[in-house]
Amino acid sequence: EVSVAVGVRIRPFNDREKALNAQLCIDVDGPTTIIQNPPDVAEETGKGKEPKRFTFDASFWSHDGFEMDENGYTRASGPDSRYADQQVVFETFGKKILDSAWEGYHCCLFAYGQTGSGKSYSMVGYGANKGIVPISCEDIFRRISENKDVGLRFEVLV
Repeated sequence: EVSVAVGVRIRPFNDREKALNAQLCIDVDGPTTIIQNPPDVAEETGKGKEPKRFTFDASFWSHDGFEMDENGYTRASGPDSRYADQQVVFETFGKKILDSAWEGYHCCLFAYGQTGSGKSYSMVGYGANKGIVPISCEDIFRRISENKDVGLRFEVLV
């Protein structure tokens, strides 16, 4: 039984990072996030030649390997893509929290990171790319509508 689970999501470069020709210095391997100083920084400082590895409950690669479908949803560009879309993130963390709440437990999903790191996108989403919160709300009301126990009463507070 897990009481706290931690995940990391690697987002695409934003416009500012693209304009600065930012170098990608991060990768994921399963639940492990790998940080490597870019070669020029490692040579200049003499530090960071060996990658730093941090293992979490999940590490999501959402930096590249995606395409937008006709509805505006961003999904993996092919079967070999490791891109984690909104549904993958929900299935990994959101569904577990929702299942626990459905069993009567108090639950919390907390997004932490610096400004611009992708918290709002993962939690709320944009357009067709709904995040954990709206997907959870849809699932709550789907579960309620599928319940056939006439003696059961549901109350949803937000």
